[in-house]
Amino acid sequence: MQNALPKDISTTVLVLNVTQSTISTLFVRYQLVFNRSCRKRCQLQILALAHLRFASLIINLGEISFDEVTGDISKISEYWANIRPYVDNPPTIFGVTETDLPTGCQIEQVHVLHRHGARYPTSDPFDGGNIKRFAEKINQNTKNFFGSLAFLNTWSLQLGEELLVPNGYNAEMISGIDFRNEYGHILNNAFSKSLLRTSGVNRNYQSTIAWATGYFGSSNSTDQYSILSLGYQNGSNNTLYGALACQNLFIPTAFTFNQDEMYSYLAPALLTATIRFNNNTNSTFVFDHIDAFAMQSLCAYEYSALNSSDFCSLFTLNEWRGFEQALNLAFYNVYAFGNETGRAQGIGYVEELLARFQHRLINISHSSVNSTLDSSQTTFPLNQPFYLDMSHDNNIASVLTALSIDYFREDLSQTFPPPNDQHYRVSRMTPFSARMVTEKIRCQSSSFVRMKLNKGILPLNSIRGGFCSRERQDGLCSIENFLASQINASTMANFDYVCFGNYTLDKNVRITDGTLFP
Repeated sequence: MQNALPKDISTTVLVLNVTQSTISTLFVRYQLVFNRSCRKRCQLQILALAHLRFASLIINLGEISFDEVTGDISKISEYWANIRPYVDNPPTIFGVTETDLPTGCQIEQVHVLHRHGARYPTSDPFDGGNIKRFAEKINQNTKNFFGSLAFLNTWSLQLGEELLVPNGYNAEMISGIDFRNEYGHILNNAFSKSLLRTSGVNRNYQSTIAWATGYFGSSNSTDQYSILSLGYQNGSNNTLYGALACQNLFIPTAFTFNQDEMYSYLAPALLTATIRFNNNTNSTFVFDHIDAFAMQSLCAYEYSALNSSDFCSLFTLNEWRGFEQALNLAFYNVYAFGNETGRAQGIGYVEELLARFQHRLINISHSSVNSTLDSSQTTFPLNQPFYLDMSHDNNIASVLTALSIDYFREDLSQTFPPPNDQHYRVSRMTPFSARMVTEKIRCQSSSFVRMKLNKGILPLNSIRGGFCSRERQDGLCSIENFLASQINASTMANFDYVCFGNYTLDKNVRITDGTLFP
């Protein structure tokens, strides 16, 4: 510090008694010792430098440890997996380094596969089912909690089920506005109403209306667009929820990963948390890791629906990382490369995307495509400048698998804490209001494809087969090469066999490529 001062000044700055008595309160006392020749000007210089050193000390001591309990939403929400509120990814997050379009290129068509906005919990056993179980357990044991858990003495479940929450509606409307700001110029080529498609469940239909309100404006209503809802019953051919058409996915033995395995990962991840919680209750009530997982889920859901939650200040960052990793494993092993139906669930949308690029209808289906709808330009138009398809988190995960984007194909760690360099992170891939955007780009006499996931440019050069040049660093792939890269996509999905075939999986056989052959 002395070296930064004028050479003729003999000065010492002592920083004394730096102690931290609590996480939030920092006591720092410093003393300046001046040479008698140091007048007002140099004293001010010393004070300024001491202030900078003091500020640096505060910043360093203020960083949150991964093993420190925190309620900082900006940090913990990064690990909320598929129930995270939407956040844009940095354009380079998936490894693409050149993010600007080449000179002379222009976007001429856009396809959006969008997830619905934030919702209440579903009825799934590990989601809303676990939350309800926990709520009943708490309500039968009131007045048993103290310390950080004292709020449970009066807490009750205030969440609905399945439907869109107000913040979710707003996020979808903002998405429509953002899309208009980024791509609105392509409307110059639109001469008719746009057909928007949605998976036929209420939260998706409302999300579509919200998005359209943001894009078209509230006064335009259906003068500018119409909405086509695809069937949502088990067995329905619905490319926006391809799992519905895959019968074997609903047979328990078809899963290579189930909720018991997910909870077994959470057991060590949440062990310390359950010990903390059991120290704040009487001996008649015992928390386990499944309760702790419900409490983490409640934090995210209450925050989305109610804008705050007492559950959010109970966990460390590492415990939140464990929460995300458990759901990473679940998604990967049910909807992606780790499940024999992973490709089959997403192949229908891939086939539709290719058909739009090739300007052709689909008259025969061997996947989740509804050929009755896709054989008519009334219900499967081929001339729109943009397409909006309101879908689900699991469907986006399966589409990425069916495309063979091997950037996301990896051997996920089952250790805790999880590694920092893992590519497959659901928080970045399918949060609420996630969107996979496929751009058709014209560059002079050639056309290219570029794909984005929540604004992060996808590395198409990682598509298997090397059709999309590995030398390109901008994420672009010529449309001819992109189509060539997908020529075997339907064959690899093997839809009829994996979804309807009579087979039994050996528990020792590990699925690694999202498909299965006899």
